[in-house]
Amino acid sequence: MLTMKDDIGHSNTDRRYIFTVCAGRNGQNSLTHLLQRSVPNCLALFEAPHANIHLSGRLGNWEHKIRRRFVETHELLGRGRVLQAYDQGNDEYIARIAKKRLRRIDREMTVTNATIYFDVSKFFARGLHVGFARNLPSYSVVLLVRDPILNMRSFLNRNKNFYLDNTQPDAPRNLLHMEAKALSKGELYLWAWCEMYLRYLQMAAEDRVDAATIIHTSRLEDSDYMAAALGEIGVPHGSLVTSAPRNTNNSQGIKATVMRDEDISLFNGFLEKLPHDARRAITYFDNYVPGQPA
Repeated sequence: MLTMKDDIGHSNTDRRYIFTVCAGRNGQNSLTHLLQRSVPNCLALFEAPHANIHLSGRLGNWEHKIRRRFVETHELLGRGRVLQAYDQGNDEYIARIAKKRLRRIDREMTVTNATIYFDVSKFFARGLHVGFARNLPSYSVVLLVRDPILNMRSFLNRNKNFYLDNTQPDAPRNLLHMEAKALSKGELYLWAWCEMYLRYLQMAAEDRVDAATIIHTSRLEDSDYMAAALGEIGVPHGSLVTSAPRNTNNSQGIKATVMRDEDISLFNGFLEKLPHDARRAITYFDNYVPGQPA
């Protein structure tokens, strides 16, 4: 690991920081539990920081809102003003937020005697990545990627506001520019899938990124595959204890994610709209057949 200090001043010679790049709804919970069970001295957290709620019922809802505003804020998570700052090119603000996150991370690593921090979150690549890049001399990235149609369908089943976690597809700083008005809600999620893939490729080529790999959600249960993937980024591990995927949609009473004929038709239509340079860069699509494992 590099030992130099960066422009903001964070320096630690004996710790590694690894971040996922992903669209969300693609096995983050399952990956986190695999890391927690199988990688020694690893602090693996899923979409941290969590709002530390002590109350229940209606009071708990209010406590959650207050803590997300003032304590474990949306900004520390990577939402809210971080998304706006990324769009506006305000990297100084994002760097300050990332520095606060790093302080929390380092405290937790000290308490748990961890030497590896593994951040499993869809929010890192939405804007926080530029802040961490200015605070860390080096770090690693993992693209966690799910079948794009199933990923889209899982989001649609949740029926949430797309713009809570995403910017406009035609925002100047995005790598994939598409006109938002020309995209259906399903196509918006396909755009986000592609945008995260392209951001991963961009990050993986940066000098500060010391290791990078791609993990397919469909193979999280394959211990040999996961051992090879962790090996590619130099993460030591014991016997890998895999388990069935943790579907948080099901746990919340949301219907199962099933690919439909109309989903495939929508995807094919979106692929025709995809600019040629993006299509060439996203090699996942080269041999992709809807409904078949990658």
